[in-house]
Amino acid sequence: MSVPSFTTRFIQGLNNFSEDQYENLRVDSLRTRETIVTVFEQSPDNSDVGAVLQKIDRFILAMELSDWDVSVALNDIEANEAAEVLGASETISQANVVDALVIAQCGLPSTFVPNDPTVETLPMPWIPSPTATEPETEFLEDESERYALGLVVGTLFQLTLSDDDVLCLGTELVGIVDESDVDSNAAQYQQQFQRAFDNCSIGFIVPSE
Repeated sequence: MSVPSFTTRFIQGLNNFSEDQYENLRVDSLRTRETIVTVFEQSPDNSDVGAVLQKIDRFILAMELSDWDVSVALNDIEANEAAEVLGASETISQANVVDALVIAQCGLPSTFVPNDPTVETLPMPWIPSPTATEPETEFLEDESERYALGLVVGTLFQLTLSDDDVLCLGTELVGIVDESDVDSNAAQYQQQFQRAFDNCSIGFIVPSE
């Protein structure tokens, strides 16, 4: 799960989670924090990364005090406020910066098995835990995940896009084959995004250097 995908789950605060999601919420929160910490270690001066880290730390602390029981946390002012802050538009924007830095620094692994097992596709914005052995597949048809991917790449290139353009871009990126290898640099990797911009009629040329 990408950082912006995680934060968008809090747009409606804690009310968005049912009892059978409590354990997944804890795991997803801790996993997302690990991602943010890794990015923060590489970019300690980035104010957006630092802000997201502080916000998720506040939320995790509040939930720890509620034993990760959302029904208990719903009666806690601090837990509710921390959740609302995570779902705020400012936080989602900052989360996109985090994911853009992940892509810029190291790329991301593919999150689903392509139809042709001999090729790899450009990644969806999700980072597996160190113990994960199989790619997750349920996100492929999730419009919010494709939208998040479009946001991440748009943020990577500092673009202001409409919602339709963002969704189109994310959808196109899912189907692009990753032909980069260990000898490819970041510019060569990012050049593969150009077809997605072209197919969505977005007038942007991916930098070649």
